Parts: sequence; C-alpha cells; structure tokens
Amino acid sequence: MYGTEFPDLGSLAAGDVRRWAEFDVAVRRMSGYYRDARLSRRPSREEVAEAACHANGRLREAAVERLAAGTGPEVLPLLLIRCVDWVRPVRDLARTLVLSKLDEPALRAMLPLIGVLRRRRVDEWMTTLFRQALTPGLIDDALALDDRETRRWVHGEATGLLSRERLLDIAMRDADFVVRAICGNALLDRGECVAELAAAGAPKVRVRALTLLGPDAAVAYLADRSAAVRSMAQALVLKAGDDPAAHYRAMPVSFGALAGLGETGTAADAARLERHLTDERPRIRRAAVRGLRRVAPESAAVRPLLTDPSPAVTRQVVDFLRGKPALVDVPALQSLLHPGNPVHTRRAAAALLRARDGWTRLHTDLVLLRDPDLSPGAEQDIRAWLGTATGLYTKPPEGWRADMEAALGHLDPALARELRFALGFTN
Repeated sequence: MYGTEFPDLGSLAAGDVRRWAEFDVAVRRMSGYYRDARLSRRPSREEVAEAACHANGRLREAAVERLAAGTGPEVLPLLLIRCVDWVRPVRDLARTLVLSKLDEPALRAMLPLIGVLRRRRVDEWMTTLFRQALTPGLIDDALALDDRETRRWVHGEATGLLSRERLLDIAMRDADFVVRAICGNALLDRGECVAELAAAGAPKVRVRALTLLGPDAAVAYLADRSAAVRSMAQALVLKAGDDPAAHYRAMPVSFGALAGLGETGTAADAARLERHLTDERPRIRRAAVRGLRRVAPESAAVRPLLTDPSPAVTRQVVDFLRGKPALVDVPALQSLLHPGNPVHTRRAAAALLRARDGWTRLHTDLVLLRDPDLSPGAEQDIRAWLGTATGLYTKPPEGWRADMEAALGHLDPALARELRFALGFTN
C-alpha cells in the first residue's frame, strides 16, 4: 500500500501476539506521508490491515468495518488495537464489534496483547476487559505472562482470587521480587502467614512481617542476611530496652552476625572485627572491613586487604581507605598498578590514587593508558579531568613531568593537544 515492506500477516499471526502493536505503530508512522490514501474497491487482507493502522482516522474507521466481516488471524488483534484508538468514533465502533468475538479461547490467545494495550490509557476500557478476563479458566495464563509490567499488574488484581497457599507460594518463590511483595503484602493485610513471610519473603515484606511479630521475635532476626531485616530487628530490640550489640557478641560467627556487630558495636569491638580480616570466607572479610569503617575508621589492619583476592572485599577496602592518606602512601599504591597484579587490585589502587589530588589523578590516568584493561576508563577520566583543569594553579611534580609527556603519545591526537595546552607543555 505504501511501497514499504511490512511483515506479512501469516508471519505476524504465527509470532508473539504483541507484535501487532508494533505493526500498528510502524504503519501509522509510515502512513503519515499518505494521508489521502483510500481503500480500493476490493481490498486485500493486507490492504485492510494496513488501513486499520493508518494515520487517517476515516480510513481506520472504514477498515474496522471491513475487519468485522473478516475471518483472518489479523481480525481480532487489530480490532483490539482500535479499541484504544485516540479517535472516539473509531474506538467506539471497534469495541462494539470486538466483544462478540472474544470467547474464552480468543481471550486466552490475546492476553499478552491486551496487557500491552492496557497501557495506552485513553480510558479504562481495556483495563476493565482485562479484569473481566481474570476468571478461574484464564487466571493461570494471565499470571504466567512474560511482560513484566503486565504480570505485576495481574498479580495485584488477582490477590483476592488466589488461595492462601497459592499466594504464599508466589510470595516465597517467585523470581520477581515485586510480585513476591505484592502477594506477601496481600497476606499480611489479612494477618496471614506472618511468621512464614518473616522467614522467607521478599525483604520489604519480611521487614513488615517482623514489625507484626513484635520485639520478642526480633532477636532471632538480628543476624539476618538482609540489611533491611537486620535494621528492623535492631530497632525493635532497642525499643524493648535491649542492646543488639550484646547479642551479636554472643553469636557464632556468620556474615549477618559480623555485619550486625559492625552496625551496632563500639570502638571496643574493633579487635573482634579485625580478627576476621583473615577469615577464609570473602563475605566474612567483607563484613569485617565494612564494620571497621564505622567502629574503627583508622584501623591499620585493613590496609593489607588492598591486595585481597576477592574483588568484593577490595571494593570495601577502597571505601575504607579513601580520604585517609596516612594509611597508605602514593608509592605503595603506584606499585599495585603493575600489570602483573589482578585487574581488581589495579583498579582499587587507581581509585585511591585518583582520590588524592588533581595531579596524582592525571598522572595515574596517563600511566594506565598502557594498561589494556584499564585504559578505556583512564582516557574517560582524563577527559573529565580536563573539565576541572582550570581550577589548578600549580604545576605537576617535576619528577612526573617526563612520564606524563611521554604518555601523551598513547592518547587520541586531538585529546593530546588539548592536554598539552592545559599542562603548559611545548607543542
């Protein structure tokens, strides 16, 4: 119709039903150049399908009338699309004609498309149609839709239709934490399955369930793996007049117990945390470093973990050491940039060097231009550095000048020229 190839109707009918919505958008965009188009006297199915998505409202209305008499696989999806048309006469006509075609098998097939069309909010008609489709015969299909936004909406609508056992199973096992929260909160609203959800629901649901269980149950959740659950348990224990840190000190070593001690302990707990910096488990070492950031921010025992084999631990060490030049000097950090060190170790050293001052940052980036793993980030940071160079009123350290000038050869020529000018180097 427009001299442009769209997917053939057979291909669309055999694929994901949501592709009809994409077809509608594609035809409308193209047809804006053919606003005077008309249906031929005996239009083909393809011509009617394209006309049903045309930018011209009168042509869409005429196509809807033709579709109503058709039997092809394009009829139902296109009529549904026109039910959310932006022109009222077109959508009113389509709605009148489509309802007689929507038996249960047709609704089951169209559920994914209806979920997408529901988001074209001309009014609530498509949402109401979807709600009416949530019958016992169709609810399993609706809950299993793979469109995330639609699936979340369906679960929210279906909570009153699902059994307690079904809601609990979804709340504890679904892969989507939002869906788990929807079903978990529905149960908590009814005061059901509180203990089960406190133990294994989505984190936000577990926090709410814990508040319903009260202070007496909170001690059992002090060492939870979830920071949000631990925080609520700590608050409930404190509210009851107890000290969470005292409980943590008496607990066996675990990630949650060590993390909780770091969150609630005092400087007197520093030695206890430092003992676990050499634990064979990375999670334990990470929790110990994180706890020391709070209870002993000047602990020198953290410095050796800058070369820890675990990237997660090293990231915590960088956070600990940033802004504390007395704990690790520049030469020590520069030695860690050697290509023989693991990537995460070099990246950690570079992050701390960049945090020192403007010249150390630039020198580090120029050195890293020869590092195949870190050079892209170094060049990006050099461009960012140039944006702040006007605020520098000093010259680079004399011992670095030769290194920096030699490294310019590894840069894009235009960027190198800009950097030479900023540094005051001779061109």
